[in-house]
Amino acid sequence: MITKYLLPSLIIGALSSAVTPLVYASNIEGNITKNQVNTTLIPMADFFNKSLVSNIKLSPSGQWIAFFQELDGAQNIFLVRKGQPLTHAYAVTQSKDPINSFQWSKNDDSLFFTQNENGNEKDQIHHLTFGKNKSQEEVHLKLLTKNKDATYALLGQVKDMPNQLIVMSNQDQNGQLDIFHLDVITGKLKKVLENKKGFRSLSFNSQGIPMIAVSANSDNTSTLYVKNKHEWQAVFDTAFGENMTLLKYDEANHKAYLTGDIQERDKQELLSFDFKTQSFTTLHQDPENQSDVYKVQFNDDNQPIAVSYYGGHLRTYPLSQAFAQHWTKINSYFNDTVEISVKSMNKKTGQWQITVGSDIKTDRDYSYDVNTQKLHALLNQKPTIAPERLSKRQSINYKSRDGVNIQAYLTLPKNKLKNLPTIILPHGGPWARDYWTLSSGYFNPIAQLLANRGYAVLQPNFRASTGFGKKFLNAGNKNWGLGNMQHDLTDGVNYLVKQGITDKSRVGIMGASYGGYATLAGITFTPDMYKAAVSYVGPSSLITLLESFPSHYRPYLGQFYSAVGDPEVTADRAQMNSRSPINFVDNIKTPLLIVQGANDPRVTQLESDNIARVMYKKDLPVEYILAKDEGHGFLKRDNKLAYVMAMEQFFAKHLGGKTSKETSTEIATHLKTLKVDLSKL
Repeated sequence: MITKYLLPSLIIGALSSAVTPLVYASNIEGNITKNQVNTTLIPMADFFNKSLVSNIKLSPSGQWIAFFQELDGAQNIFLVRKGQPLTHAYAVTQSKDPINSFQWSKNDDSLFFTQNENGNEKDQIHHLTFGKNKSQEEVHLKLLTKNKDATYALLGQVKDMPNQLIVMSNQDQNGQLDIFHLDVITGKLKKVLENKKGFRSLSFNSQGIPMIAVSANSDNTSTLYVKNKHEWQAVFDTAFGENMTLLKYDEANHKAYLTGDIQERDKQELLSFDFKTQSFTTLHQDPENQSDVYKVQFNDDNQPIAVSYYGGHLRTYPLSQAFAQHWTKINSYFNDTVEISVKSMNKKTGQWQITVGSDIKTDRDYSYDVNTQKLHALLNQKPTIAPERLSKRQSINYKSRDGVNIQAYLTLPKNKLKNLPTIILPHGGPWARDYWTLSSGYFNPIAQLLANRGYAVLQPNFRASTGFGKKFLNAGNKNWGLGNMQHDLTDGVNYLVKQGITDKSRVGIMGASYGGYATLAGITFTPDMYKAAVSYVGPSSLITLLESFPSHYRPYLGQFYSAVGDPEVTADRAQMNSRSPINFVDNIKTPLLIVQGANDPRVTQLESDNIARVMYKKDLPVEYILAKDEGHGFLKRDNKLAYVMAMEQFFAKHLGGKTSKETSTEIATHLKTLKVDLSKL
């Protein structure tokens, strides 16, 4: 049955494994020196190849492939018959605004997708239908949701009524995300749940009715509810800071599957919940006690057949003999170091879709036939950049000042390994994490670009990062800016200096969303550490950050109140002020580049305007890039390339890295239109 996780997050959007753990060299220098080849600069645009295909999805029949590709600078949906070359693909959308996500209808004759205007996150649902031959002339587009002041999320289709979509929206009450059925034929919405309890994940039966749900409570606890006739019954409350996420509802056996770190567990385990006994049973936990459950694979009968964990790299463990046999066969096709994940499984056609990720290649997709055990490539392209020209991305570990282990990814240039200018690149969230593969993060291609320009790039999974257990996650509470979350970044710099990798006089920092906040905190609270900084959609005040969240986020802010504070509580407000970089601009010695989308509903333009204005008035070195047609991160090609050009030039000026000799006049001209006249703020 359908299960969906609803909790919004402060994570910038951009945008798997072997049966047993893969072994990686721990000697940084020894692992890199084998690849000291072709150190010429790679053109900037090659890191963001506009012809690259992504999010490949096989139709339920296995006969058609839909995927994302750029069209006129924005992400659009393309279609091609399986087995035909990419040159036969055609665009089924021609949008100037990027398409956020899409999925095939279970009927196989149509696609659903979501999209918003200029990054405002007020997503609308669209329906694409085709004629018999799915030719370009037969495409028909229909807008299913029409309230542009509301946001709509497509959770799936009702199993027994595929023309009914399950939709989450705040259309009736701006501050509440209710659940509706949306009729694909008539466009009518019918409310099936008034979400007064603030459910953040739900599971539905075959009629599309929610049967089990988890709420997000204001005190950073969660409550598990089950449907008892027509009433919701609370059956379990977590302790403070514990997490539960529903995965599947097994209607036939009256049980549910979920992940949780409840009842004194530290790492999230795969659990089953029995409706009759109202008890939990552990089905699997990380054999290495390293990480939370990352992913669970289910069969068509809603039974778990494999579970994955992600420490520094992805590890997958089969739970059924049949899956194990196929998994061994799939892994035998790949001799290089990769991470393999199952994207979909179709019992009717016998086809699985798998994705293969690498640190130096973009994701590749394949179909696997369970009957023939053959693997077939799906639209895999020749890389724009030869993989051997990119830098290996290593999972490393270092100790923080209080002895806590910090896992991180290190990318080094090919032509030099010592005394390097270095960029610290903290991820957003902060309840997120970085991963190993090139396609797994918005900033991973940028890390490769920076390494090609001569920088060491460190991406730490600092405390409060997800995936490493609740103790590690909750260690970030009230530690923003001044505490161990920021210390973990500082300690990463000191580790690289001690290793001889980093020149401590040439260290920069760049991040987006929470990473942007960490950047601002870095230059205000450790002003001698960094010589250049880029804050990308980063909040400068914790108070205005929380006060400006969209109202439909508010039922889910319990974790924020625990981690940052509640601005309506006097003592918390004082603490939040003490951790807000805007109040400590006088400490800044570091040149700062600010990047912001004008339509960002999470970190509003006010956050960047305020610190830019104050720095300018104090005659501190600051530059400001503002895109009027973007939200929480730049998704349009011209804006993204303009930002990357500005970032490259900025770091080269202050840290001494290399810059592209070949620059696009068009992008340089566009960059000028994004630069803010600080005297007019």
